Amino acid sequence: MADDAFAQVRAFLAEQNTLTLATLGPDGDPQATDLYYAETGDLSLYFVSVPGSRHAANIARCPRVAVTIHADSNLWRDIRGLQLEGVCALVTGAGRAKAWARYTSQFPFVLADAALSRAFAKVSVYCITPHWLRWIDNTTGLGHNQEWTLVNGEWQTLVAPES
Repeated sequence: MADDAFAQVRAFLAEQNTLTLATLGPDGDPQATDLYYAETGDLSLYFVSVPGSRHAANIARCPRVAVTIHADSNLWRDIRGLQLEGVCALVTGAGRAKAWARYTSQFPFVLADAALSRAFAKVSVYCITPHWLRWIDNTTGLGHNQEWTLVNGEWQTLVAPES
């Protein structure tokens, strides 16, 4: 991924805090839910959820996921967002402590409220690892988008912006 595009995507992820996660239900139908996320530094995303949720059960059955993250906008020319496809996994062991620390640094209110902190003691931490990204930025031009795929640990351009 070009450094300027990577920086643009990372800056966008830092500005936002909520994603829409799509998973496959037991009958193959798509299901979606909104979640807070914390970015890991390599475009992977942490989120927390109760183990009995529909999306947690779906991920346990099929780890393939799709995600959208977008800024609120009222005009077509202001639309900016990220679409991604990847896999999602439960984070366990030493990795869980690192993920939890990153998540709570992004959302310190989780630990500041005693009742919320007790409730969050029961959650599981998940990590979404993307293998395909599409960046949409109509502020640059209507329909402006870029796509990348992860090949052997390197982001490669699939669709470059038109000049």
